[in-house]
Amino acid sequence: MSIGGRSQARQRMLRRAGLIAGVLVLLALVFLIGGHWLLGVIFGIAAVAAIWLFLQARTVR
Repeated sequence: MSIGGRSQARQRMLRRAGLIAGVLVLLALVFLIGGHWLLGVIFGIAAVAAIWLFLQARTVR
């Protein structure tokens, strides 16, 4: 595999991880604002984990 191929694959992985983290944060906020606090907390925990994984993946070189 060429270096360019690895770079593109890494970019796609980071983009997907960022998108997933963003969607989870948005869902958590919508549920919390809408009064569904239990679902908001559950999605909030998942969002924190997704953001942490995204930040960890960004630092890998």
